[in-house]
Amino acid sequence: MKTNYIYMFAGLWLMVALTSCKEFLNTKPLNIISDEDVFKDESLILSYLATLYDALPMDNFGNAMLGPNESIGGTGSGGDFWGYNHIRRVNALLEKLPASPLNENLKTTLIGEAKFLRAYYYFGMVKRYGGVPIIKSVQQYTGEGDISVYQVPRDEEVDVYNFIYEDLAEAATLLPETNSKGRATKFSALALQSRAMLYAGSSAKYAPVQLNGLVGIPESEQNRFWQSAFDAAEAIINSRNFSLYQQQTDLAENFAQLFLDDSNPEAIFIRYYSYPEKTHNYDRDVIPFGVRGPDGYGSGSTPVLEFVEQFELKDGSPGALKIGTPNAPVFYDHPMDLFADHDPRLLGTVILPASLWRGEEIDIQAGLFDQGVKIESGDPNVRYNPATKRIDANGTIKVVGSSGFGSEKTQTGFYLRKYLDNTLARANVRTNGSSQHWIALRYGEVLLNYAEAAIELGKIAEAKEAMNEIRSRAGISVLTDEEVTLDRVRHERVIELGFESHSLWDYKRWRLTDRLYNNSTVGALKCYFDIQANAYRFETSTVPNAFKTFVPTSYYTAIPASELTANPNLIQNPGY
Repeated sequence: MKTNYIYMFAGLWLMVALTSCKEFLNTKPLNIISDEDVFKDESLILSYLATLYDALPMDNFGNAMLGPNESIGGTGSGGDFWGYNHIRRVNALLEKLPASPLNENLKTTLIGEAKFLRAYYYFGMVKRYGGVPIIKSVQQYTGEGDISVYQVPRDEEVDVYNFIYEDLAEAATLLPETNSKGRATKFSALALQSRAMLYAGSSAKYAPVQLNGLVGIPESEQNRFWQSAFDAAEAIINSRNFSLYQQQTDLAENFAQLFLDDSNPEAIFIRYYSYPEKTHNYDRDVIPFGVRGPDGYGSGSTPVLEFVEQFELKDGSPGALKIGTPNAPVFYDHPMDLFADHDPRLLGTVILPASLWRGEEIDIQAGLFDQGVKIESGDPNVRYNPATKRIDANGTIKVVGSSGFGSEKTQTGFYLRKYLDNTLARANVRTNGSSQHWIALRYGEVLLNYAEAAIELGKIAEAKEAMNEIRSRAGISVLTDEEVTLDRVRHERVIELGFESHSLWDYKRWRLTDRLYNNSTVGALKCYFDIQANAYRFETSTVPNAFKTFVPTSYYTAIPASELTANPNLIQNPGY
């Protein structure tokens, strides 16, 4: 039998934190460590575990999956994640732990974490591909014998969701209520279970069954999955271990700080970062053009007008922007006056024209009007001369803002606020300079999972209570019984969970993306200063050459061609 080797790669940063460099360097080389050594040593097992956590498909920061109603370029299949190399390592951990000399309490926790991790990997695959092979033990091909034994066919989609449920149910019984930073707890398992079972219920209700159940779930299964999602969320709610973030009286700032405050009663499961050991580029990539850092970039994710207008007014009325028409515009003394009565979560999520950022107004002005004539420029340094009615060397009036429209700037009139670190000095907004954490599972989502499952089960009172808890925290009107509908909870998810890698998956599981967004245009809002009115006016437009494309085959991702070649027993998804 060949010796098994565990390759230590992405998560070695955590090993340094868990053991001294001297001790670690005196054990074995960093790149290859035999499994016999790994599973005898607590620090090596924890390091091994860290690599498994690092591999979780969270779609975070630079890998965020943006929905069709959020940002330019936000549709598609969700990207590949064929996670069997990670599943194999989890299975190895489960097989080796019973014989490990670790104390029994620690082994129990580690087994619970392994079950949670395996379920997370399988959920990352089933929501992309539908049914995939369920592998519960390490496959060890030595180069001899019949390889077809290891060429496992796909299981039905319903069976994969059942397997995820079982792993998470066991994880919830094995895991403690609290754990080290970044590691799973009982409530992490329940929160992931509430999410995964919601997806399974949606597949049963909305997705056609194809390939004899390899994709799609029989409709008769939907209530069982809705109930499982409801029960898992209810267990978290009833524990009273979590609450919505309510630390600041300014409700917009409160919502923004939810994603930056380490003392967050809402966070259930977090991917942690630490400068300079483990960082990302979110601030560098997303920050408005006019305040970008020394490395450049910025403007990488610009929310679309359609997303902005989904935010209601505080009284619950629709959030369509009151701008008038080009021939009869509505004038505002300040650009932010246009948004004065909107849901505060809008300002906590999106940088609007003239939003404050680190005490500075983000100038997204698109141009001027002089006696009804529109003047635009992509260069923020040019000035307009009202005497000559032209842009010239003697001009005195700014035409376009430093973060306004033009090359490398916003295409929609907005920038993204959510997760942007307002404590990071501009000089530090650079490559590998960001270290804010990613909240993979939070209480706000759990409440919305609970509400959606409740509505599907006809439990209106329970859905209303959860939705109104979210809306009350936001500072907007609460819903009556008649207003608690499936469309309203879907709308609430778009607003509350925007840019958290939910929207793409939600619209896909509801089977709405091809009907609502295929071949649709992308909206923009342009802010102009009117010289005669000494006030601001707005116009909407569509972003040139930006169209959203989504065809029904994209509800499932294609099985990677390399996997089909390696395993002839795999069947490709329909339409590919």
